[in-house]
Amino acid sequence: MFLGRVFRAALGTGLSRLTGLARDVAIAYAFGASSSYDAFLIGLFIPQALRQVVGEAGLASAFIPVYAKAKARGEGGALARSFLRLLLIFLPLLAVVGSVLARLYVPILAAGFPPDKMREAINLGGLLFPLIIFLSLSAFEAAILNAHGQFFLPSLAPAVLNLGMVAGALFLPKFFRPPILGLVVGTLAGGAGSVLLLFPAFRRNLGPKTQGPLIHPDLREVGQRLLPCLAGLMVVEANVLVDNRLASYLPSGSIATLQYAMRLFQFPLGILAVSVATVALPALSEHFVQKEREGFSRTLAHGFFLTAALMVPSALGLWALAQPAVAVLFERGAFGPADALRTAQNLCGYLVGLWPYALVYLFSRAFYALGHPGLPLLGGFLSLLVNIGLNLWWVRIWGTFGLALATGVAGWVDALFLAGLLRRRVRGWVHWPRTFLVMALSFVMAGSVWMVSMASGPLGSWAQVVFGVGTGIAVYVALLWLTGLFRVLRGG
Repeated sequence: MFLGRVFRAALGTGLSRLTGLARDVAIAYAFGASSSYDAFLIGLFIPQALRQVVGEAGLASAFIPVYAKAKARGEGGALARSFLRLLLIFLPLLAVVGSVLARLYVPILAAGFPPDKMREAINLGGLLFPLIIFLSLSAFEAAILNAHGQFFLPSLAPAVLNLGMVAGALFLPKFFRPPILGLVVGTLAGGAGSVLLLFPAFRRNLGPKTQGPLIHPDLREVGQRLLPCLAGLMVVEANVLVDNRLASYLPSGSIATLQYAMRLFQFPLGILAVSVATVALPALSEHFVQKEREGFSRTLAHGFFLTAALMVPSALGLWALAQPAVAVLFERGAFGPADALRTAQNLCGYLVGLWPYALVYLFSRAFYALGHPGLPLLGGFLSLLVNIGLNLWWVRIWGTFGLALATGVAGWVDALFLAGLLRRRVRGWVHWPRTFLVMALSFVMAGSVWMVSMASGPLGSWAQVVFGVGTGIAVYVALLWLTGLFRVLRGG
């Protein structure tokens, strides 16, 4: 059942990520690695960060464990309605304050921007801040659906946002001056659409309206859990803030090439790792509420094995195909060969941290279910210190590649720290022989992908990607089947 739910979540997330790739391809074609897109990314940073902190990850991680207990008592609907009322009051106020204060926080994010570029980033930041309303409401709707075992539709909702941004990049700029305002309008419209997509299912899962307190007493526990979750996620976003600030002093387009690389890095992370963590959190919360220690350990063990079996080959395969993949996706229109090369180099730096960041997703959910949301904050803060130190050192040597590599290495610090803490509380969730076997099979697969890529190089980037991906999937699935690991994946 666990694997089936992961695949349903991954299917919807995969469709969303495909539209995300379409979004990035459209933006690369329309704006390339330009000064305007740099300014747009800085303007989008705070609402995007708050989307993670107030919306998706933070809200779900704090709310679902409490909701599971309230639902068991028959008070789930009352708790959800009470929390929704607070969001409808708080989010518009946050949007107004954020838009007004854009002139204060944007210069902190991109201190290296020249005056004209800074003014553009401030204007875009003020216009984009209301996006937090739509993204947070959509995230709350998704959390309720996840708690009721529905994963496909919530994971599909970001596709609506992506399609809005595609329209904003390709069709709306001709109606606006400067053209980047078309992308702003498309982004806001896509955010509103994601709320509307989930609303009917969300309303059904609330059940019939019953008499309940205006402020549900369980909201205090949600708040207690939410604060450390928010702090931990703010630490994660602080890593991106540091990267962007340092990149603002580098040549124009540096922030954009980091962002394009991060999008590719997040493709397997968002489809596979987030799907595993999303499905694991309600299951872990239920096991903890029912005091099923063996069930908790078994769910965590299968989540860990799934993460290794999916993310290690993804990281190695994407590393082998980094340059042709970037060329196929982005190298057209305003996005030239030099931009493609810088993006591929940045991607290789980020990929060092693909598996550990996936583990951080899983380990954090385990701590949230256990009622220790402050521990992931410690790991995030430690990784932030490592990231800042390495950034200041490596940016002078390797530029944006140094920033990306520092992010990847910091992910290992976070994952290893959380793993050590988790093993002291939960036993028996790591099967080392299977883990090492998965790693060995992944290296064999990556070697075959690299050889096929080199052999098909004269045929062009498209051939390298098509033959490389096909070879990688075929070889890895065959190796899983021959070693019996395929049955282990299905049997969790």
